[in-house]
Amino acid sequence: MHEVWGMAALWLGLALLATLLSIWLRIATALSEIVVGTVAQLFIGAAIGFISFLAPFLGCTAAAFYLLHWTVRASWLAGVAFRPHPSRLCTL
Repeated sequence: MHEVWGMAALWLGLALLATLLSIWLRIATALSEIVVGTVAQLFIGAAIGFISFLAPFLGCTAAAFYLLHWTVRASWLAGVAFRPHPSRLCTL
């Protein structure tokens, strides 16, 4: 239930930002909503993409270092080389 309230708060915050931006720049509200929504999608998509790379990378690196007792350089290489199969990834 918290996810729903968080999403609603994000939407309302972005709508408020778009409205204030349209008043300040004296442009149509619809145009500012499109621009704010596009910029927000770029930032949210980049953050999700970064996290979806970083989590498996750090997990595989830690597993190679702590469980397999590889050297630091070898475990970093294992983290870079690891790519999970797309069917095993969770979808948002």
